Amino acid sequence: MGSLPDLTERTRPPAVRTATRTISDPHRNRTIIEIPVSTIYKKEWPWRKPKVPLKVAMPPVPNRRRDSATSSIGAASVRRLITRQPPQVPKPIVRRFTLLCVANGLCSTALLPFTAFAGAEAGAMPLATMHALAAVIAPFSSQILQKTGARVIVTLGYILICFLLVAHAMATPLSVLLLLYGVCGITLSPLSLALTTSATSLAQAAGDEGRRKVALRRALRGLRASQDFGLVFGSLLLGAALMFWPENQPMVQLNVSSNVTVPRWPPPEEFSDDDYEEQTCGAAGCPDVQPLASAALSAVGKRALIAAWATLAGAAAALAAYGAASTPSPPPDARSLYRDPRAILGAPMGLFIGLQQGFICTSYVKWYGVCVGGWECAWRALCGAGALQALAAGTLSMAAARGKRWALAAGGAAAHAALLLALLRWRAARTDLALPAVAAAAWGAIAALWDVLQTGICVGGAGWRGPWSLTLGARHAGLALACAARLALCVRAQLAALALALVAALASHAALELRLRRDARPRS
Repeated sequence: MGSLPDLTERTRPPAVRTATRTISDPHRNRTIIEIPVSTIYKKEWPWRKPKVPLKVAMPPVPNRRRDSATSSIGAASVRRLITRQPPQVPKPIVRRFTLLCVANGLCSTALLPFTAFAGAEAGAMPLATMHALAAVIAPFSSQILQKTGARVIVTLGYILICFLLVAHAMATPLSVLLLLYGVCGITLSPLSLALTTSATSLAQAAGDEGRRKVALRRALRGLRASQDFGLVFGSLLLGAALMFWPENQPMVQLNVSSNVTVPRWPPPEEFSDDDYEEQTCGAAGCPDVQPLASAALSAVGKRALIAAWATLAGAAAALAAYGAASTPSPPPDARSLYRDPRAILGAPMGLFIGLQQGFICTSYVKWYGVCVGGWECAWRALCGAGALQALAAGTLSMAAARGKRWALAAGGAAAHAALLLALLRWRAARTDLALPAVAAAAWGAIAALWDVLQTGICVGGAGWRGPWSLTLGARHAGLALACAARLALCVRAQLAALALALVAALASHAALELRLRRDARPRS
């Protein structure tokens, strides 16, 4: 018999993986598990479920949708647009334009109250001559501006206004005064165009087309606000001069005037309200309806006031020499002057704006201000008109930018018609000192509306300087006609002419709006 195998001999275990290898006894009937001492000490048994589940790193799930190259480029461009800051207007340009607005406000402080002061007195015809020359030069304003530049035009215009005021403060011959009026008239239209061009130059540095429109509206709003606040401050200077240098005139007795259309003026007890407007006319002066005590400036007060206005005009010239742009404007588009609908359809509205501005500065100040309570009542009317005009110009400009131009035009037409009717029926010689200021303030708000609507539709775009020059010519023509009508027509005739001009202006403005909207539609 052979020998039996040795049962105590160990057999070699088969090769297994390292991760699953265990320690076994020679007979493999039980498995020995090694537990570290630290685990036993901490009482963390492996068969117990841990309180916090273990975080197992999961493999990333592949994106089932692969973006195309076009969508990736588009998403990247959108992210760049979101993170990119909008372009800011350079600070030197903003600083220069701010100084230009301040200069415009100082010059308006001197010129606008002086125009009302001279227009209500015996200076209506020199003002008419000045604005008539401005209307003649207006079509050539763009060429003059292109050759000289905005800085030369604005500074020279302010210096000439300063010289005109200084000449009024001193004993100057009438021939020299008329010459100064004519020279100032030659520079008025290029001066207005240079200010508007400075606003558009500021808007060009704002970025894309949308930001340019917003910047242009804000720049024009700043120029308009400086002009209106200038009228307010100039009127306050007039009121302060009346406090320091008053000249109380005696009571004016009733007498027969040349503006009476009947052979004999009726006595006060026989006067009736029905035949008031058929017997009086306010072209030559105040109506002799009742005794009036008018407050006026003394000779010393007039010289001091005009000297203060001249000083402000000189300061405006000094600021404009630094604030206005030195580079000449680009050449205008000569073809757009005849093809652009703004050149012809914008003229009636410009003529009406000039007529109503001239009426306020001449006949209204005299008939509804000086004739009622003297210059003490007149400066309040001017101050109220400037204050409400500044407020209305800012708010109406924002409303017009949101597409409510038709509603604004309709509301302005109704309000202006009601105001004309109220002025036509109101007895100017009554001692109601509140109504002149209230009516002037309402007139200023409506005047701001017309200026905002026309400026917003005519300024800006391609080749706007040529049509806007013709519009400025129409405005100065209206101012010249209103100043001439101060001594030639009755107030009733002037109000009737304003009503007719309002109808024509609304019709042309509506036609211009429709024409521009039709041209702006995309052609299929």
